[in-house]
Amino acid sequence: MSKNRISQWLLGSILFFFFLGCQPGKESPKVIQGILDLRQWNFQTDGNISLEGEWEFYWDRLLPDTNPKEQSSSISYIKVPAKWDKGRNVTHKYPSYGFASYRVKVLLPESNTQLSLKISSISSSYTLFINGKEISKGGNVGKEESEYSPGYKPGVFSFISDKPELEILIHVSNYKYSNGSGIWNPIQLGNTADIQQLSLRATMLDSITFGTLFVMSLYHFTFYLMRRRDPSALFFAVLCLCIALRVSFYGERIFYNVFPIFKNYEFSVRGEILFLFLLLPGTILYVQSIFKEQFRKDKVFNIIFYLSLLLVFSAAFFPTKLFTMSFFINSLEIMMLGILTYLFFRLAFMSFKKVEGARICFFSLVVNLITVANDVLYLNKFIDSFYMVPYGVLALVLSQCVLLASRFSKGFVLAEDLGEELKKLNVNLEQIVVERTENLNESLKLLKGDLSLAKKLQQKTLPTLNLNGKNVSIHPYYLPMSEIGGDYYDIFELEPGYFRLFLVDATGHGVQAALLTMTIKAEFESIKFIKDQPSRILELLNAACCQKYKSINIIFSAVLADIDLNNNVLYYSSAGHPPQVLKQKQEGADYLYSRGPIIGLKKEATYKNVTVPLLSGNRIFFFSDGIFEEFDQEKKEFGENRVLSILSRNTGIQEVAEDLISELQIFVGPRGFQDDVTLLAVEVH
Repeated sequence: MSKNRISQWLLGSILFFFFLGCQPGKESPKVIQGILDLRQWNFQTDGNISLEGEWEFYWDRLLPDTNPKEQSSSISYIKVPAKWDKGRNVTHKYPSYGFASYRVKVLLPESNTQLSLKISSISSSYTLFINGKEISKGGNVGKEESEYSPGYKPGVFSFISDKPELEILIHVSNYKYSNGSGIWNPIQLGNTADIQQLSLRATMLDSITFGTLFVMSLYHFTFYLMRRRDPSALFFAVLCLCIALRVSFYGERIFYNVFPIFKNYEFSVRGEILFLFLLLPGTILYVQSIFKEQFRKDKVFNIIFYLSLLLVFSAAFFPTKLFTMSFFINSLEIMMLGILTYLFFRLAFMSFKKVEGARICFFSLVVNLITVANDVLYLNKFIDSFYMVPYGVLALVLSQCVLLASRFSKGFVLAEDLGEELKKLNVNLEQIVVERTENLNESLKLLKGDLSLAKKLQQKTLPTLNLNGKNVSIHPYYLPMSEIGGDYYDIFELEPGYFRLFLVDATGHGVQAALLTMTIKAEFESIKFIKDQPSRILELLNAACCQKYKSINIIFSAVLADIDLNNNVLYYSSAGHPPQVLKQKQEGADYLYSRGPIIGLKKEATYKNVTVPLLSGNRIFFFSDGIFEEFDQEKKEFGENRVLSILSRNTGIQEVAEDLISELQIFVGPRGFQDDVTLLAVEVH
């Protein structure tokens, strides 16, 4: 069956049931000047009846009054259902905020009849009396706002009339809801079983609608999580969820007796209006995701979208009196009708142009235009009808499910076709992969050879020092993260009994950092033998690097120390390097601090000199930050405290240094070092 025939069949079915529902039946009696004559009405055969018509209305009064004369002289009538402050059924409009009494007398065919009333919602608090007896109460009716509290209490209320005349009295007050006050939903009267069945059918319809929409929302949201490239499934899921929640807050209020929070007036009203307002931006986002080329940059869509966000903001954060004002509700109605009308013509044109998906969207739009227009007119009491949006929504959901399923199906078919083509390509691809792998292996062998040579050359640049007969011992440890690293050190005797030690940690790792260390070494070679304070040597090195290598931005931390064994003094200066460790024989280990900027950042940088007296047995440990900035599998740092604890041990200096390296390797585990590690252990004899 073609798509055109499917659309025609669905449209014909809708029209058939619509006209079927419009067939005339037995005319129901109406309330005339406060009296409903049901003496010729048989509830068993004729069914339930809606208490519509002219009810007695007493503004600013809660009956019964103590003065019967005043009561009879001030009787006025009002159409029910209707809002007492607006609507076509109200000839005299009253203030939105205030209190009043509604009363109707029902003449029954017999007494001692068990009957029930079905009440949806009354704005915004009410008390129901039947023959002078209180039957139900929603909120707190008050003559002043301080005595009043709003509340919903929909439901079916049963009673037995002990006489053939029934007086229904309803006290109503409203000081909270701005978009209409009074009884503006029909009240049904009938046999208890029939009324309960009517309520059950309505509840089941709302439950089915909610369940269907909620499941559709979960399904399409899950589908989006599996395929995030197409946001249409996400926006459709959000749209279905908003409509489902709107259904739960309106009509039969299906969660009223399930969750106590739904009995809270503020929560119910805010949820009812908020999800109503969310439908407009949700619809726009969904249409834009389906027809990206046609609507993504559409100015009308974008303007209405941002205006609708203001409505959503008002419902989310404004007080109830503000966001329930007619201005906000009417603005939504105007924008919704405007966008749907605009879509009608755009989709009609797109359907004519045979744009994919346009026809089925146009069909669902026609159905929703009818239902939305009906509900807007019915809500404002311009027509006598019933809420049709749930049916329009169901048609929308089903049609959009068909559209999305069609699109996804085409995507799967395309994926299968591409898979078949990929299988054919794989036959030739395997041979290409083999050839490319061989070429890569050859390149890898050359690269490994180059790195091996570079490693040997870098090892050769590290100093070897014969300290036999000297009053100092130095044990160097150099462990690069990869084949070559970015740490570098130099140790030499400037003059007899005067040793200079230089340690560098260049930024980065691997080949790039190794090349930087070679440049640093070349610059240091030109000034290393100058007999001056370590801080002055660092200043000269910094000035040279800033001047010569400004374009390539050489940045590194360094520490320079002079060990004067003739005077038993250590001269020490740091350029952005972490504090080093000094362990005196009588005391525990502690950090040596000398603050100065990293070399290469500032040309006129100055550095401080630290002088420390040395005694026989003193130990100095120089190292790069890779020592304590390594992490284990759980991202915990090795840390300065752990380093200090190990270096405080009183075993041999070589054993202490090797313990530190060993415990660090165990700490990082199989993943290995994440930075270059250098340690220079010095002991004065």
